[in-house]
Amino acid sequence: MKICCTSFSFNRSISSGQRGLEEYLQICQTLGIEGVEFWDEHLEMHLEKGGTIRNLREKAQDLGLTVVTIAVNNHDFTSLDPNVREKDVARVFPWMDSIEEMGSKILRILPGDLIALNKDEEALYPFVKSCLEKCLREAEQRNICLAVENCPRDTDPKVVLRLVEEFDSPYLKICPDIGNIREDIRYHSFQSLLPYAVHVHAKTYQFDSQGEEITIDYSKVREMLRQAHFNRYVCLEFEGEGDEREGVEKSVALLKKYL
Repeated sequence: MKICCTSFSFNRSISSGQRGLEEYLQICQTLGIEGVEFWDEHLEMHLEKGGTIRNLREKAQDLGLTVVTIAVNNHDFTSLDPNVREKDVARVFPWMDSIEEMGSKILRILPGDLIALNKDEEALYPFVKSCLEKCLREAEQRNICLAVENCPRDTDPKVVLRLVEEFDSPYLKICPDIGNIREDIRYHSFQSLLPYAVHVHAKTYQFDSQGEEITIDYSKVREMLRQAHFNRYVCLEFEGEGDEREGVEKSVALLKKYL
């Protein structure tokens, strides 16, 4: 397993303009991180300021970093408005261009609003499935794997598993996020997603004096990953308070200890 870091770990500083994506890449290289994930809104800011996908790819290559994926925030697959859903599908397609330009083959997407899906799966599931079918058709033609993440926090990911099992496609897999799963079902549900995982998110929030994450038992996570023979990137996603770089440093130390 290798360690990746999502740009969302620096969301406050990047979104405020205090830190650019080039600096984020440099920090990752300095901390011994091997792969990176770009959040789509951070890339949009980079492009609006005159940056390009190519210069980020070349910067990552120069630093010895692998661009693992781009994370797309398509929250509207669950919208009741078909026009909104169509716009959300159309939002995914250009990022397939970008992931190809980055030289990667995985695009992380969402199942729409998972909170809404948990509340009314029967009504909203057909909308999500139809949207995914359109995205998947394009992804298959490009040889891109769509990795569906269970997002946001405190949700049940069983509908994500249902989607992937029903499509049964090598181009539709899962990006399990251990920190987003409801605490009462966290480890069992995480384990159920791992057979379909092509990318994993490792959330971190708070650490104790020994450097352990106080809300997630990463010794359990390690054993589950090993049992599933997972040998891809584990992507740290620091979402705690305080200094972002310090939080990422502690997250890297934690993942290196266990992974």
